[in-house]
Amino acid sequence: MKKKISRNKGQAVARAILDMDLQWSASFGELGLSDLNYSDLFCRMWIDDLEAFPKTALYDFMPGVSRRTAVRYVQSLIDSGLLAETSAEHDRRIKFVSLTPEIAHRLELFLGYVHDRFEGLDVTPR
Repeated sequence: MKKKISRNKGQAVARAILDMDLQWSASFGELGLSDLNYSDLFCRMWIDDLEAFPKTALYDFMPGVSRRTAVRYVQSLIDSGLLAETSAEHDRRIKFVSLTPEIAHRLELFLGYVHDRFEGLDVTPR
């Protein structure tokens, strides 16, 4: 287990986390996506090198909700045009899903904000 950080450093980290959550809502709330489970989904899609994911793989990207709820969330995003769905060329029953340019752009701005917000924190124990 790592050494505890000082109360001041802990407070700085906690404030940064709360700011990150508020920024998520500011970035995605108008789309009805302020639920942080969408953050889990989009960030997990973003960090992988794949451009499109098997639709069923996305449900595991939302560990904070049941699989049934994740299925509804993903389908709702597809139906509203916030995620793009395509069929596999070799088998039309297999669906692949990718971030739309609008979501990718918003996510890039959000990640830039988070990077800047956390970059200034000195949380290394001494």
